[in-house]
Amino acid sequence: MRLSKMCVPYFRSTDVGSMPTRKPSWRIAFAIAMTAGLAACSSTDTENLGQIGAVTGYFGGVVGDEPRAVRNARDVLSAGGTAADAAVALYATMTVTKSSVAGIGGGGVCVVHDRESNKVEVLDFWPRAGTRTSASQTATTIPAVPRGLYALSARYGRLQWGSLLSQAEQYARLGVPVSRSLVNDIEANRDRIAASPSLSAIFMPNGKTLEVGDRIRSVNLAALLTSLRVKGPGEFYNGALGADIANAVEAAGGTLTADDMRGYRPEWKAATEVKVGNETLYLAYPPRSTNGANVITQGGELADILNRYLADITSGNQSGQASAGRSGFVVVDRAANAVACVTTMNTPFGAGLGAEAFGLNLAAGDAAQAATPLMGPALMVNPFVWEYYYGIAGTGTPAGATKQIATMAEDLIGAGSASGIALNSNGPSSVNIIRCLEGTPPHPESCQFIADPAGGGMAGTR
Repeated sequence: MRLSKMCVPYFRSTDVGSMPTRKPSWRIAFAIAMTAGLAACSSTDTENLGQIGAVTGYFGGVVGDEPRAVRNARDVLSAGGTAADAAVALYATMTVTKSSVAGIGGGGVCVVHDRESNKVEVLDFWPRAGTRTSASQTATTIPAVPRGLYALSARYGRLQWGSLLSQAEQYARLGVPVSRSLVNDIEANRDRIAASPSLSAIFMPNGKTLEVGDRIRSVNLAALLTSLRVKGPGEFYNGALGADIANAVEAAGGTLTADDMRGYRPEWKAATEVKVGNETLYLAYPPRSTNGANVITQGGELADILNRYLADITSGNQSGQASAGRSGFVVVDRAANAVACVTTMNTPFGAGLGAEAFGLNLAAGDAAQAATPLMGPALMVNPFVWEYYYGIAGTGTPAGATKQIATMAEDLIGAGSASGIALNSNGPSSVNIIRCLEGTPPHPESCQFIADPAGGGMAGTR
């Protein structure tokens, strides 16, 4: 047993297989969903670890774009799970409840803070195109989510992998009421859904568009989640299941191969670091003007870095991302471990093509749509005591990235600093935030969990 840096026992799963004081102003009109106001110390009933309510007192919080997924992640934190556990459960749930932006056939990128190991790193499992190219076939990507989520669980999780997928599996098998968040996406992409037999069968059954409260159900996806829960991702990529999926995609007109499946690996890599006073802001990707090099700056230069990201947005190279199917969420646990992620299907509802018998829709493989986010999610941590201060995740589109930059400028630099930044209204955008003004774990009562009111998401904490 190893003790965490708070007052609770800390257990963590072993890496397996090949998976390797600031009070910023707040002027942008976001809704503060909930504020934690509980004692810094919490306890865990180790006999009930994995059961909701195992943690008494403050257990952290989560902000995301789909309420049911947020509630499931919140329950994982209550059961003693880490921020990584909750992130895995949230993402898995969204593959059912908000598959427009987060499917098994999609991918994402996360910035991960682990306080026990004094480390922040990036998990990049952005979906990439397969090796087969054909003008007569629809470009599809290699599904990145199973190995991506498994890598996050194996390195930074505490609870069993299977338990993190069980709720998503149940939703897919038995059905779940459709949220306003998903209905908004369906309505915005009605024509595209109607043109795809596989999408229309789920989201427009019998020609009727799903409405809030209608039940969405996919027994084929449930079976796939069962396989992933019981066997892990090995069979999905390397076994007969992976070969069957690749054959089904090819038969449906996609570009996936069995070799693509076997060869896919997520990547752990260094975050881009920007000094902000005594803290460090960790970002998923550096500005493109640095040619891929991580940027390490001294205090006072954050505005310059944000302007570099803005230059990327206005360069004209990212116009294809304006309607990209992306989402973002942030999770922090009681020990101040944190995860901020952006998810993607590259276009809303992905390619509309995949292995239908397995409930698998793949992310679109068009190069312009598959480009990595303009800046991605970000976490701010004090690298001397490894306390958590700030986390933000947007859609990764030009509109979302601009909104994220403006928000960060207001929060981290000060009032009026974003006055010269015009919010890009071209396309959907959403920004979710967890900020702890005095740092956590010492002061969890300072944490604010902020869901973008322009979306249909939610914040959950205790």
